[in-house]
Amino acid sequence: MTAGLLDPHDGTHREALFVWLNSWGCRQFAKEHHATTASESLISWAEEWLDRLPSLDIDLSNAASTDHALLGDAYEDLRFRTASLRHVAARESHVTYGPVGAAKTLFALRPRLFAPWDNPIINMLKYWPARGPDYARYLSDIRLLLEQLSANSGTPIAEIPALIGRPDSSPVKLIDEYNWVKITRGFEAPTIGQLHEWLAWAEQGS
Repeated sequence: MTAGLLDPHDGTHREALFVWLNSWGCRQFAKEHHATTASESLISWAEEWLDRLPSLDIDLSNAASTDHALLGDAYEDLRFRTASLRHVAARESHVTYGPVGAAKTLFALRPRLFAPWDNPIINMLKYWPARGPDYARYLSDIRLLLEQLSANSGTPIAEIPALIGRPDSSPVKLIDEYNWVKITRGFEAPTIGQLHEWLAWAEQGS
């Protein structure tokens, strides 16, 4: 690990990453290519990009606004790297990391700086075609939302996870989980009125 984070140069870390990606439905990372094609692509990307990213003490909430374009460029490069090779009718095709695989990989590398997403989130929030500038805009929107939450709650962004009983989660991860529950899974959060109504029912029954 590098400062407790996933190290793309460590084979055991890479294997754990690709198994995790598979568990989230990223089938582009074929198991037989975990140690070869997918790993080679990630190592090559890391050699080009890791030292160009903001330092490890920088979170999305305190990254310079000019860094968002850089993060988008890093995502764009990884998005088109080869995850595996597929042979169909004696022809070889390259299967890329893709928008979802790239974003989830970056989140695994720097969970306080990068945000994962999936196709329902991309489509619903209109980030398609999910190129580098689209991902940079997504990060900017998450940062704005975190700033609004901080202002409304009177709590610094870094302390929001602890406030809701999730001290080990990054603020970025909380926004991702909200999007996943609401958009990907299609669950609507109860309104304030509904919460008050449920509380009244509970008090009547007690």
